[in-house]
Amino acid sequence: MNSTSATAADSPLDLEQAQLRIQALEEALREASSATVAAERRLDQLVSHLQEGVLLTDEAGRIALINDRFCALWELEEPASYWVGRPWQELTTILMPLTTDPGRFAQAVHSKRQQGAPVFNDPVELADGRVLERDFMPIPTDTGTGSNVLIRLRDVTEYRQATDRLRAVASIPGQNPNPIFRLDGTGQLLYTNQAANSLFKSLSEADQTRLLAKAQGLAATALEHSQPWQVDISVGEGFYTVFVAPFGEEGYANLYLVNITKRILVEQELNRAKDEAEAAVRARENFLANMSHEIRTPMNGVLGMAGQLAKTRLDARQQEFVRIIRSSGQHLLTIINDVLDMAKITSGKLEFEQTAFNLCDSLGESLQPLVMQAVEKGLTVTAMPLRDTCPLPWVSADPYRINQVMINLVANAIKFTEPGGHITVSSRQLASTPDTLTVEFVVADTGIGIPPEQQTRIFEGFTQAYADTTRRFGGTGLGLSISRAIVEQLGGTLLVESEPGKGSRFRFVLDFPRTPAVTQDAVHSAFDTGALRGRRVLLVEDNEINRDVARMLLEEWGVAVDEAENGQVGVEMLQHRAYDAVLMDIQMPGMSGLEATAIIRKLPDPAQANIPILALTANAFRADNARYLAAGMNACLTKPFEEEDLYRHLEALIQPATPASGTSYDLAKLQTMARGRAAFVDKIIQSFLTNMPASLVELEAAAASHNWAQVAALVHHIKPSVESLGIQGVLPAMQQLEQDIPPTGQPAAASTTATDHIVSQIRRALQELAQELPADARTQ
Repeated sequence: MNSTSATAADSPLDLEQAQLRIQALEEALREASSATVAAERRLDQLVSHLQEGVLLTDEAGRIALINDRFCALWELEEPASYWVGRPWQELTTILMPLTTDPGRFAQAVHSKRQQGAPVFNDPVELADGRVLERDFMPIPTDTGTGSNVLIRLRDVTEYRQATDRLRAVASIPGQNPNPIFRLDGTGQLLYTNQAANSLFKSLSEADQTRLLAKAQGLAATALEHSQPWQVDISVGEGFYTVFVAPFGEEGYANLYLVNITKRILVEQELNRAKDEAEAAVRARENFLANMSHEIRTPMNGVLGMAGQLAKTRLDARQQEFVRIIRSSGQHLLTIINDVLDMAKITSGKLEFEQTAFNLCDSLGESLQPLVMQAVEKGLTVTAMPLRDTCPLPWVSADPYRINQVMINLVANAIKFTEPGGHITVSSRQLASTPDTLTVEFVVADTGIGIPPEQQTRIFEGFTQAYADTTRRFGGTGLGLSISRAIVEQLGGTLLVESEPGKGSRFRFVLDFPRTPAVTQDAVHSAFDTGALRGRRVLLVEDNEINRDVARMLLEEWGVAVDEAENGQVGVEMLQHRAYDAVLMDIQMPGMSGLEATAIIRKLPDPAQANIPILALTANAFRADNARYLAAGMNACLTKPFEEEDLYRHLEALIQPATPASGTSYDLAKLQTMARGRAAFVDKIIQSFLTNMPASLVELEAAAASHNWAQVAALVHHIKPSVESLGIQGVLPAMQQLEQDIPPTGQPAAASTTATDHIVSQIRRALQELAQELPADARTQ
């Protein structure tokens, strides 16, 4: 009080002024308090709207500030206002059970407060699976005796999960056991995983360079075309499939390599095994063809000369000798044919024809000689022909193969039945529709029979029921295996029922397509019609005996014969004398029959180039015949041949139904298409003359480089034009080149010959076709 009086006494202000001053100070204090409250309200609003939790403790350790977000992140039941003024230890006690490791959480809180150093992004894993992250920031006080502590809290659960997923995805290339390369458009290597690094280190420096160059090329191509693609490459001594994935926007491409070395090695081994198997098949076929040739060639001489001998004056004993010679020769040919058929069966090349024939008549004619043989042995034969149950047995099938089966079965029945026994042969209709005919075939005998344990083995090749069967009855043991194979390929099953000592019964059922009856020309017993009399034939054959046989037959028919011992001599003789036909052997020393035919077809004289050529071959494979026809021969006759077969072939060749003009083409088909429009015909011919020469050049180039796939494509391309203009003698060769395509890069004599024949024939047609155009159009 005294102090106040002293101050007032010393002051010039009076009492009224002092009161005004006090009022002003009080007003200023009120305004300051209002501002503080407003600031605190704004602070509270700001803190409460933060997305992060906020907690502030004072230097005494009491909670000075906490927002609702902090409580929500911890999922506390009490509101934020409840915790203001309470010690932080109380809150920590509530929070500890909410974490995955309460003890560690409490220890971390205490250590951070004691250290007084800031800590950021400290994770707190909660028991419910969430993850919180906090920042711990000490704030020194003005007095310097303590510090406030600010804690910021946020939920990073989704962020952590996304990060883990990204980390897992990012680690996939590294974990991938297959090599992965990433390159940009300039070829720069941006990334390699561990597998790629290991592969790279395992390679030599040269192989590393090659691999990198390949990868750069693949990446650049993929980025340029914005297309993923796949390619197989060699890497060092291994092989990989490369999957190239471009990422255009990012500017790089990923190359994923998969090791396929084992697969490639297996494929290579399989290819080697396949090549070896095919080589073995070819070797077997070549052996069989050579065997057939070496046996049939002399057999042609034996049987031919025996036939000529039979025409001379012989006594009964001599006639019997001739009969034995011919019978033995035919038996040997039967064995050869069985071996060849078995080889065809095992290689899947048994051939079947489709022709219309009377099934009943065909069987009767083929089995009649066997019936006579059975009667001569003292057997009785009962026949039940198909006509008894089927009045019109016309079908479409292979009569030779069906007869072959029945001949085998009946021949076996005769062979294994003792004199006085009985044989039954029957064929009967089981079902019939307008389109199909179902027939059952049965051959039964009262012979020696077959034990049950042997009834399966008899259908195996070179197998007979008893060990001494071959010694007692002869044969190769191939007949039944061949018969079963034929029946199965015709859609049936050959079955056997047998009992030792009582006989056997063989049965099979086949379905045949029906066909209308075909009117057949009457067969004359005397085949020599005189049509060949006065003709001249060139015989090209290296075997002197076979030349003698052919010459004797031809001279009997009034044919003049000139002989050549090989292809080269034959070609020279043909160019110096006119002939009506050529009989051409296939296998000859020096120039073969195929080579001679190719030269003949290229001769400039049309009459010489188009002379009929009949192949005389000792090869019995139908594929060989197709090859001969494709090479330019007109027909084939297998040795040893019957006189009548040779006559019929020559008669057909010397008087063929050829175009009236005798040219190398036939415009009948084109003129039919034109319907009288001559301009249309001229246009097609002009197009052929303009475009075909270039195609022939391409064809020759492809054949010269042994690109047989390209040859087949070119032949397929020109074939419609060739057919429409009726170019003569080239279609068999075209068909061969389209269907029988040798491996590219390998020489193929048959394909080369066929190509040369086609080119020769078409070029000749090009010269002659120009005459069909008007004079003013020939130079266009």
